[in-house]
Amino acid sequence: MEDLVSIIISTYKRDFELERAIESIIRQTYRNIEIIIVDDNGIKSEYHTRVKEIIKKYTKYNNIKYIVNEENIGGALTRNRGIDNAEGEYIAFLDDDDEYYPEKIEKQIELFKNNKSKKLALIYCYTDSYDEYDKKLNEYRYDYVGNCLFDSMCLCIAATSQWLCKRKALINIGGFNNVPSKQDSTVIIKLLNRGYEVDRVPEILVRYNEHSKERISQGSIKNIKGEEMLRLYCRSLYNNLNTNEIIKVEESFSYRLSKLYIKNNNTSKAHSEMKILKKINIYLWIKVNMYYILKKLRYKAINL
Repeated sequence: MEDLVSIIISTYKRDFELERAIESIIRQTYRNIEIIIVDDNGIKSEYHTRVKEIIKKYTKYNNIKYIVNEENIGGALTRNRGIDNAEGEYIAFLDDDDEYYPEKIEKQIELFKNNKSKKLALIYCYTDSYDEYDKKLNEYRYDYVGNCLFDSMCLCIAATSQWLCKRKALINIGGFNNVPSKQDSTVIIKLLNRGYEVDRVPEILVRYNEHSKERISQGSIKNIKGEEMLRLYCRSLYNNLNTNEIIKVEESFSYRLSKLYIKNNNTSKAHSEMKILKKINIYLWIKVNMYYILKKLRYKAINL
């Protein structure tokens, strides 16, 4: 019999897209699946009422669990509730506004069976992204495998919707940290720091649906705080890296944070990060400076 896969959907204020996510799981070619929908809207929310109505459409499916948070607790703790209620040997995640292509789980299970490493804990896949007008925006094709701790400190190699994980490995590292953002990178780094490995299916198996409002809000306090907390966590693991790798990790954080600070109009912190960049990568320093100048010009043009 096929191993059971638990797929966790955490939903918050996106009831209008939830049904599409559920349908993409139902269409999976891999059949032994349980769907765990964790409603993080809070029981007094109008969104919770609408999610309940959507769930009623799926009462004929006996493999769907519906879990409700009494109040909003955030994506990390919501996913942990899903893990606590999962029965599968493997766990996957799907954001409520994203969707799987039909062979996503089947291809990842196949690779788990073919990869003989006992340390393998997580398999991801390629993905593409579309805007709200169904225009293709990008493709994400990363090929980091094994224990790629250094690379995972420099960038997010795969977001949660791309994963298939061994449940025991997630439990062993304590699941998701309660951080405001960068939850995906934090989990991957925790796994790799514990000696686990990752692999990837070199195919696009997930579709991200991006929204203009979310792209605009990428300089939010939540995103900044998550990036700052991830840097502190990575710094606690620098004993695993050589000097050149540490410099590269610091460079990547300074580049991302300087742009986030600029978006959030925190020029003092932006300039502090830019000073670091100027010392270690003049090219990135020039890029951030150009970004800063263009932002100021746009602001002046709007306020003429």
